[in-house]
Amino acid sequence: MMPFIKANKQGLLNFFRKYGTVLCAMIIFVIFSFASENFFSSGNLLMLLRQMSMLTIIAIGFTFVMGAGGFDMSIGSAAGLINILFAATLFSTSSFWIALLAALCCGLVIGLINGALVAYIGLPDFIATFAVGSVIYGIKMLITKGNPMFFPDNVPAISRFIGQGYVGPIPFPVILMFIFVGIAIFVLNKTTLGRRIYSIGGNPVASIYAGINVKKYRLITFIICSMSVSLAAVILTSRLGSAQPLAGEEFLLDAIAVVFLSTTMFGDGEPTGEGTFVGAFVISMLNNGLTMLNVAYYFQYITKGLVVIIAVVISVVLSKSMKLKM
Repeated sequence: MMPFIKANKQGLLNFFRKYGTVLCAMIIFVIFSFASENFFSSGNLLMLLRQMSMLTIIAIGFTFVMGAGGFDMSIGSAAGLINILFAATLFSTSSFWIALLAALCCGLVIGLINGALVAYIGLPDFIATFAVGSVIYGIKMLITKGNPMFFPDNVPAISRFIGQGYVGPIPFPVILMFIFVGIAIFVLNKTTLGRRIYSIGGNPVASIYAGINVKKYRLITFIICSMSVSLAAVILTSRLGSAQPLAGEEFLLDAIAVVFLSTTMFGDGEPTGEGTFVGAFVISMLNNGLTMLNVAYYFQYITKGLVVIIAVVISVVLSKSMKLKM
């Protein structure tokens, strides 16, 4: 009987280590459903999904960086600069496609700079990306002087559709989010790129001995992250109908929280595409539910921080417990 009980206990610990955060998300969802009569309505759930679409896309890009053992502190400022560049190009050319190309090129350049500083020059990723983010913040404030740029009436219809449009009852940003998440999950789980990213994140020295070009793949992850920021910034600009100098700054802390939550789910302490999606849902659900309950914004920050701490602590404790019992 003892081996059977021990095996069951081990399986239960493993289950909670992998799916404990998901269960907590389900519990929070049920609590909000009872606490607010409008939380479970179809309209609010669609709004929640639309709100989380931009955060999810940015966090997915951040997942690639963290999967390779890196960190990117520039994503909030980058989102704001690309937000401004997209709007300014759209106003001057009246072409959505030129504005989109400008936004993507800006993301590419930021990713190349971050990747080059970290992977090829060897600067610590936290310091390098923080410095790049600081420079970007200064540039966008220099350009705008802190003033927003509003869409004129003659912008192409697609410029508004990206952030405000619907396909049937489903907001278009939600469709983009699911496509982006699906591609990320496939790349991370089923391709050579994904396997090498996780290999580098797990043991960069062993990856070098295995013949993996660690510098190149770290550069690629920073580019993917910045390009995902570009897409989210375009959606944000379209949704707001304007470019706000400080738009995007709040994405940094939320994206970090999302990806750290991701490490507590499904994998062995690694960020995953599916974990990031669930993490983004948890953070967005907290934002949405607490706002509906008229909870002050500072308590929202406290609550999100506590949720992340609890989830990570439980995951770490269960992982150590399992290793001691093996």
